[in-house]
Amino acid sequence: MNTRVLLLIVALGGTACAGGSHASEGRSAASSSTSAPPVSPASASTGGGGAAREPSTTGSSATAVTTSGPVASTTTGKPVATSESVTDHRVAASGAFIVGSKGAGVASQPGGAVTGRLRAGVALAVDAIEGAWAHILTPCENHLWVRTGDGQIEQTADIVIDAGHGGPESGAVGQGGLTEAELNLAVARMTVEALAADGVTAALARTGDYRQTLASRVAVATAMHPKAFVSIHHNAEPDGQRAGPGTETYYQVGKDVPPARSAQSKRLAGLIYEEVTKTLSQYSADWVADTDAGAKYRTGDSGNDYYGVLRLSAANGVVGSLAELAFLSNPSEEALLKRDDVRKAEAGAVARGIVRYLRSEDPGSGFTVPYPRTEPAGGGGGTTGCVDPS
Repeated sequence: MNTRVLLLIVALGGTACAGGSHASEGRSAASSSTSAPPVSPASASTGGGGAAREPSTTGSSATAVTTSGPVASTTTGKPVATSESVTDHRVAASGAFIVGSKGAGVASQPGGAVTGRLRAGVALAVDAIEGAWAHILTPCENHLWVRTGDGQIEQTADIVIDAGHGGPESGAVGQGGLTEAELNLAVARMTVEALAADGVTAALARTGDYRQTLASRVAVATAMHPKAFVSIHHNAEPDGQRAGPGTETYYQVGKDVPPARSAQSKRLAGLIYEEVTKTLSQYSADWVADTDAGAKYRTGDSGNDYYGVLRLSAANGVVGSLAELAFLSNPSEEALLKRDDVRKAEAGAVARGIVRYLRSEDPGSGFTVPYPRTEPAGGGGGTTGCVDPS
């Protein structure tokens, strides 16, 4: 009987994750001897509190996997002996693969037959390279290979901005028809532009109007090793009227979050809250809010963070905040949010909060203790019915 010796590739840390205000059931995919080790997404339950996490190993060394006593797979998936050794030349890698203007073909193995295509501009987490191919996690959490010549790999960014929802998952919808998915993306893009103008490199986790799981969003962010990750949203279902904007920002908490990371996340949330409320207060609206509006937290039943993007970005060493900038469900605020100048003002405020987080020791403000909530997070964010953008 031949002995197989496998040297485990050190996979990209942090791509085992799922997150966001809407979470999905966790699972991990197994890899074969001829395919790259998958990025193992650990997702959250729909209620946001009980995530099933499978931590991944981290590193960046270049390691080849050699099989001695060669094996091959039959159509039944059972290994059979062959007469030639098989060497896997994958090397660990990280960064976001940005699909080029002509799109990118995908295959189940490097050099294999192209089985589909991905839309131009989509950002994909990378965890390995073999020759002219990159192993990626798609927006719907498929573990596939793309030709490196079909795009480019952005290895790092100071900040990653997530535009919540997308595609058929519209999020909140205003009475005038404005969808949260479209609004979030517009403000996220403007935030990246505002950060760039201030010398901060920033990238988008979701780059277009397509569906993307929460695991994939956080995987893209973690792959770029940012100093912070901010998920942009707009709110619905307020408690009532308020004298000013009902902005809410959330920071990372939970039994598995180191106190130092929670403190940094709290400062980030407080700075974004401070800048956004100051900016929006300059506009006239019939403002609405929850009674506990401010910079706050929410813990799930498991004792971990209720929100998946915060829980899982924290688990992978990334400081994060989730920002609900204004109430899209309020017609008065929706009218403002349809205006480009107001969107740019929101984006500029988020960017200023982030820049202050990076360049100062300012503590932020607006911190509040939230009242207890028992309702689950909204649906969506998982893989069920998800179709990758083509």
